[in-house]
Amino acid sequence: MAAEILTEDLLRVSLQRLSREVVKTYPQFGEMLAQNMLRTCGLIPDLERAAHYRELGTLLIDLGRLYLAEAEELSTVQAPPT
Repeated sequence: MAAEILTEDLLRVSLQRLSREVVKTYPQFGEMLAQNMLRTCGLIPDLERAAHYRELGTLLIDLGRLYLAEAEELSTVQAPPT
């Protein structure tokens, strides 16, 4: 039980940090992450929390794809000739 709480706390702290960083480049995702993070609180029933974790996981995957696409675009941009 203690390990489960510790894991949830670490996840929540990580998501809080992620939300602050994400809002710098994708403000709309920062708010969604914050809302979903609140819905993973251990005080709600497990089935409801599971649904929110799925939602949050999907959001994180979509966000990761955006960042990867941006990284790909930036790495293929050629510097202008000097």
